[in-house]
Amino acid sequence: MDNQNQPEATIQEIRDPSGKLLKTITMKNGVPHGEMTVFDENGKITCKLNYENGLLSGPAEFYSAEQPLMLTSFKNGTQEGETTFFSNGVKAGTVNFLNGVFEGEFTSFDGEGNVIRIAAYAGGLLNGECKIFYPNGVLMEHSGYKNNLLQGEVVKYFPSGNAMEVSSFQDGKPCGFIDTYDDDGNLKSSREV
Repeated sequence: MDNQNQPEATIQEIRDPSGKLLKTITMKNGVPHGEMTVFDENGKITCKLNYENGLLSGPAEFYSAEQPLMLTSFKNGTQEGETTFFSNGVKAGTVNFLNGVFEGEFTSFDGEGNVIRIAAYAGGLLNGECKIFYPNGVLMEHSGYKNNLLQGEVVKYFPSGNAMEVSSFQDGKPCGFIDTYDDDGNLKSSREV
């Protein structure tokens, strides 16, 4: 095949009226094809994106004040694959995207890197187990979800690991009894909802 008739990619610079660089973008056949870099008013990178024939495709990086906000990827214009979120430059969460929505396990971290929440997603909605942890790794709460609504038993725990409260939910609404316990496991109260 003869590549001499193929148009070459060109890098375009977009500047504000004062001449400050706002964006560089690789273009081919009049559409983005390659890397795009966007800059803030101080010339710092706010994002790096990749395009293929005008559609986001490949790794994407987002920044604020030179610290990462999100590292992700796209396929044919849709967010796809593992994504890492950051808060103040520290990893705050990881999740997988499938066809642009959360799919699988979403893990959240505190500022010291401790896992503080693990939740299951399907089709972009909470579906399955959700666990919340104290910073020392002890389970704080265990619940289940179906289509973003609490479903089944919800157990809250003391830092010691003993159950503090046990309740049940049906389609996001409390049902049955709410039982509360002291830290020694003794039933303190039981009330119907």
